[in-house]
Amino acid sequence: MDTTWPPPPERDVSAGVASAALTEPPREPLSPGRILGYGLANLGYGAFYALNNAALPLWMGHYTSNALLIGLMASTHSFEGAIIQPLVGTASDRLRTPLGRRRPFLLAAVPVSVLFLLLAPLAAHLPAPVRLAAIVACVFLFTVAFNVAMDPYQALLPDITPPTQRGRVTGIWMFLGALGQVLLLLLHLPLPAKFVLAALLMLATTLLTCLWTPEPPRHAQSGPAPSRRAEVREALRGLRTLRQARTYLLMFFCYGAGTDAVLPFLTLFIRKITHCGEQTAQTMFVVLMAATALGMLVFGWVSDRIGPHKLLLVSLLLIAAAAANGLWVTTLPQVAAVLGLAGLGIAAQNASAYPLLTRLVPGEEIGFYTGLQTAAVAIAGPAALALTGALINHSGYRVIFAVCAIGIVAGLLILLRLRPHGAAGEIAARNREQGRAPSPEAALPA
Repeated sequence: MDTTWPPPPERDVSAGVASAALTEPPREPLSPGRILGYGLANLGYGAFYALNNAALPLWMGHYTSNALLIGLMASTHSFEGAIIQPLVGTASDRLRTPLGRRRPFLLAAVPVSVLFLLLAPLAAHLPAPVRLAAIVACVFLFTVAFNVAMDPYQALLPDITPPTQRGRVTGIWMFLGALGQVLLLLLHLPLPAKFVLAALLMLATTLLTCLWTPEPPRHAQSGPAPSRRAEVREALRGLRTLRQARTYLLMFFCYGAGTDAVLPFLTLFIRKITHCGEQTAQTMFVVLMAATALGMLVFGWVSDRIGPHKLLLVSLLLIAAAAANGLWVTTLPQVAAVLGLAGLGIAAQNASAYPLLTRLVPGEEIGFYTGLQTAAVAIAGPAALALTGALINHSGYRVIFAVCAIGIVAGLLILLRLRPHGAAGEIAARNREQGRAPSPEAALPA
């Protein structure tokens, strides 16, 4: 293959352009063992999500009754992620180490997250004047450290898989994540013990994934490395060219606002509406996770068959329908039915959204755009939580479904404007801007 076309333009170091003009070797489909090795870390991360979204709100309810504070702490994203995550993504795109460019972030950040997960229950035993502040600090720090690891981990998926396999690999990956959530929630353990379990499981599975998932070799970068600020500024300029990616990120902003309005308050809503106990509320959350896990096994295959864009449209319709029905449920069976429908919608979204993003941007910048996707949620989620928490304090917990429905419908309307067939030309234009050789993956339909 002739890798010298188009002829690379002169390198503009001041603009932060220092990329190789060679394409990477074609990716071979992953074997079942390699898929399991990559996805294993998500088993631990699923336990983390279950702790944050289901157990943490109940635990924090013992120390504060402020719904706004509980919601912000129970979110897996926070405002600082809007700055941190694009920087992390860009750094992981450029990093060259013997361990690869993604795994070092997992090995550095996960132990930090684990440390503060273990410290959080201990903070609850501090004197009353400092107790709540110490709890908030621990939650904030383990969330930030987790997200520093999570985006490079997700960006590793397109590094090691061909585009036509990403739906299935994402499906198995998310199935393992949902399995981790179910595992944590079904165990009848005191809430502080679940912090310890989530921490140890996350650390063990991360180490195993880093051991069993070698990264493909990367060409060394030439020329002086630009500053991180210059790199991010240059990557952001790419949004002028990558219009479909820009539309996707706006859609994901609305999706994040809608889902974050519900998940941190869901177990509290179930307790308030049905008057059940804490363990029952966590068990009902398992219905959502079980539906998600089972749906992932199907929707990962469907995403590869019909394309991620069509499946993402279906997913938002399912979630919007679940949110609308959440406005009137009053009993545990009714709640279970709504959660089952929502779980199928989340499964379809999980199997399609990220595979779609990988087809809308150049592979050389996928880490940055993964970080930008998280940044969108880091802005939308806390903003939605602040609004929802304030509304809950005045109107009760049922309002979470109204906020969710508005966010999801807005995302759906934006997604209808996305034109996947236009992404190939935009990626080619972006590659020419950066002096990169054209990628054969850009020709695949999204």
